[in-house]
Amino acid sequence: MTTPRIHFEVHGEGNRDIVICNGLSQTCANWRGIARRFQQYRWILFDARGTGRSSMGPKPYHIDDHVADLRSVLDQTGTQQPLLMGFSHGGRIALRAAAEMGERFGGLILVSTGGKQTVLRQAYVRSWYESLKRGGISAMAWTSMPTIVGRKILERFQDWELIVKGTVSRNSEEGLAALFEGMLRYPPSEEDATRVNLPALVLRGDEDPLVRMQDHRDLCGWLGEVVEASVPETGHTLPLEEPEQFLDLIDRFHATLPGA
Repeated sequence: MTTPRIHFEVHGEGNRDIVICNGLSQTCANWRGIARRFQQYRWILFDARGTGRSSMGPKPYHIDDHVADLRSVLDQTGTQQPLLMGFSHGGRIALRAAAEMGERFGGLILVSTGGKQTVLRQAYVRSWYESLKRGGISAMAWTSMPTIVGRKILERFQDWELIVKGTVSRNSEEGLAALFEGMLRYPPSEEDATRVNLPALVLRGDEDPLVRMQDHRDLCGWLGEVVEASVPETGHTLPLEEPEQFLDLIDRFHATLPGA
């Protein structure tokens, strides 16, 4: 089997690294603004296989394929004990990575990450997948926008078509289909979360329709040492809606870790 080529980028000059596992249709482009603005950390960004500048690889994708790609990025960048951050779908990958190779990380940050696969979230994801199959990336982006893109982001854009065009430009239909098809085969999050032995920061937005409060509490309950927060008046795209508050929460968490 051909190993995919994984595109990665490094930004910032800080003495603590943060490596980010992206959300479903995200690429490095979604995080460059934060990485360039908050340079007290060294940010390691990468495109998941089949998205952005990374190649496809064998399909469909198993969760362990994504963990293998993360391991490759860690090896190539030479990072030591970085904070592992997962956003949304990337949070599920981060859980698996933290369970399988937790010794490589100094801490775990989960943002807008669900616990149990609720019926409502299954319905959301299925609707996006069906939109992709029937109408392409543009249709999927329009269908998912009210759920994924927080209210504060929507208020900033006068033309929502720009959000859709950004998703289309960064992704391929084939790559997103492979991601969706792989997700259908993921094991329950609890299986990995209960094996994690890292200090963790778990964040959600109060207005996030994908990660309800009980879902958030379930995830925190499975993990061991947890700092958690639910940010008021914020949706699924918490880091983009409230970047200063997001970084403040990370700074406070980081200050509690050994070697900070």
